[in-house]
Amino acid sequence: MPSKAEERWKRLAALGAKREIPTPEGEAMMSAIILEVAEPMLKQHGKTPERAKTIIMLVIHGWNKSLLPPDKQSAIEKEILDQLVPNHGSGEAMGVAVHIMDTAAERRENLFPDLRKVIVDHEVEIADGRLTLNVTSAPVPEIG
Repeated sequence: MPSKAEERWKRLAALGAKREIPTPEGEAMMSAIILEVAEPMLKQHGKTPERAKTIIMLVIHGWNKSLLPPDKQSAIEKEILDQLVPNHGSGEAMGVAVHIMDTAAERRENLFPDLRKVIVDHEVEIADGRLTLNVTSAPVPEIG
């Protein structure tokens, strides 16, 4: 069974990454950027650790989806929703998930329009009421 690090590298390689690149000095950390994008949704809906973790995951999916060409976004959204909301899941849960992903995509476009990094892995820890997010990101490969 592959380790978590091996799984992350498979995802990075599938995105065209040659190696992990540390965040350059002076550039904002992607974890801080994702938390900034997620902030209003966390304040409104993240009342429990489970909800906060779900919101972060949906924000990351919304971020990544928004980096794709528009004609590919709906197919990816359907894949994500099929994995997250079971067939017997409520329409309300589906609507909330779509709203969070759409809001995240809109906030990414407004706050960070030129930042072209995809999130390939993340870990959320919540302890003593404090949320810590670690992400692995990679530049979006040029599609040409």
